[in-house]
Amino acid sequence: MAKVLGWAIAGLAAGAVAVGLWWWLTVRNAPWPAWEAFAEGFVQADGRVVDHTAGGRTVSEGQAYAAFFALVANDPLRFDRIIEWTQNNLSAGSFATQLPAWLWGEKDDGSWGVKDANAASDADLWLAYALFEASRLWAVPRYHAMALDLLAQVKAKEIVELPGVGPMLIPAPQGFQRDDGHWRLNPSYLPEFQLRYFQQQDPDGPWSSVWGNFLGLMQRYRQQGLVPDWFEVDPSGQPVPCRVTGHLGSYDAIRSYLWAAMTPAEAEGQGLMPLVAEAQSTLRRGVADGALEKIDVMTGEAQGPMPLGFAAALLPYFSALDDDESVAALEARLKDHRHDGLLGRPPHYYDQVLALFGEGHHDQRFSFDGLGRLNTRWAH
Repeated sequence: MAKVLGWAIAGLAAGAVAVGLWWWLTVRNAPWPAWEAFAEGFVQADGRVVDHTAGGRTVSEGQAYAAFFALVANDPLRFDRIIEWTQNNLSAGSFATQLPAWLWGEKDDGSWGVKDANAASDADLWLAYALFEASRLWAVPRYHAMALDLLAQVKAKEIVELPGVGPMLIPAPQGFQRDDGHWRLNPSYLPEFQLRYFQQQDPDGPWSSVWGNFLGLMQRYRQQGLVPDWFEVDPSGQPVPCRVTGHLGSYDAIRSYLWAAMTPAEAEGQGLMPLVAEAQSTLRRGVADGALEKIDVMTGEAQGPMPLGFAAALLPYFSALDDDESVAALEARLKDHRHDGLLGRPPHYYDQVLALFGEGHHDQRFSFDGLGRLNTRWAH
């Protein structure tokens, strides 16, 4: 009897090992079809991310997002090519001396190159984050050095002392301070998990102060939990509507709900998610009605058909709020509009990157811990 029992236990142990090996070979190292489809459709062999529906242009945001997705997908070859193309073509060969230009494409004379040398701070932060985490997860020290170079450039050129506020991330080195002393800010440029992470990498840096200052501005400005694309800070440090976009919440603001929902609860504290959770009824109504392209953040009035990328971006938000009905409606919409691994016909760049973020997080391909570090399937 004891011998039979021993055989049974041995059999169970062997079965457990087999299951573990199956998980290792299939689940842990499974390809990410959505990334493969995006890479084949939008990423050139040299690492340039092409926006086919905008004249074949490249933006630094796209390079940064693609680097992050390549890391999540455990695709080091594409990651390296994306980083090298970005550094060589958008930063004149060195992140240590120049922030990436935000816009590259066909010039008026027919040549291709940098069209606007101004930077975009959200892209700069995402690039630095991807490089830091690639160094940690793939054990590539040079990526860590490149990330430190980028972060130093951001601190020198994209962090300013706003009167009445304190240190703040501005959207770019030039163009966002008016003659009357107003500064224009973009809430979607500041993911909380990144700022928490950078404070660990750069303990003497301004990152925690930047987040605290930004959160204070949002607590005073937001209405019904809704986030604007842009707002301004006046010379006394008070948040006021943007003179260019007014009360509009649309293609930029959608990322604010996404970043807030991807920040883990244990890190959130008094973060952004408790504030934007107040918008649940408005966003839920937009999902049900299909009208969510543009929201007046003061009245909650929504109009315009909901873009496919918005549907994907809101998956983590409604999941975090345990709104299963809205999640199911979003999943059904996305399933109906997926063709050959991409969303829409023709597939638009921005829809695809929002889907990679939203669906990737919802499907547990990646997450962030309380310190902002990246968790991936393959690195577990």
